[in-house]
Amino acid sequence: MIKNLHNKKLFLFDFDGTLIDTSYGILSSINHTRAHYNLAPLTFEQVRTHIGSGRKDLLTKILLPGIDFTEAFEIYHAHHEIKMYEQVNFYPGLSEFLIKLCTAGKSLGIVSNKYLAPIQKILGHLKSPVDFDIVLGADSLPEHKPSPRPLLYACEQCGIAPADAVMLGDSIFDVQAGVAANIFTIGCAWGFNGTEPFQDLKPDLIIQDISEITCH
Repeated sequence: MIKNLHNKKLFLFDFDGTLIDTSYGILSSINHTRAHYNLAPLTFEQVRTHIGSGRKDLLTKILLPGIDFTEAFEIYHAHHEIKMYEQVNFYPGLSEFLIKLCTAGKSLGIVSNKYLAPIQKILGHLKSPVDFDIVLGADSLPEHKPSPRPLLYACEQCGIAPADAVMLGDSIFDVQAGVAANIFTIGCAWGFNGTEPFQDLKPDLIIQDISEITCH
């Protein structure tokens, strides 16, 4: 059954694993950083649950204790500046869905734990079919997901009440933030973690494909 969300005015999207498939570039930069410290490469299955909480937390989890994380961050960042464009794309149906939302007069936003600059660079690289009303990264505000504050801030900036907004995300941090903000929260099972993040948190809706929701 298709869920009609025509009454919602603002649609907020997580970035990595929800809107954009950035898995290749992230894994490539993770293993480049690990190789610098003579650590064996990891598979995406091994790192996928660590993605979404921010780069600092990711590096903490995929490297060994005692490593200089300032240095590790610089190594990861320099490599990712190049690799983040490889095999990156909108997930199937997402470009078309964004266009439908825009045509229906909905406001659009991105609320991510990725840094703002790479988000903007990837959107430019992919020639995003829509302009987003607000784009927030991990460095945009003092708090990031799972805090509800970025979502509430996006609502405030767009002049739309949380009750009239939707949050779509693939990670536990997205669902926690959406639920805490009292925003209609959709768990996107096509992302990096399948349905795992949603088993206990019970978002308002879990979808396997973006075609399961409509806005008109």
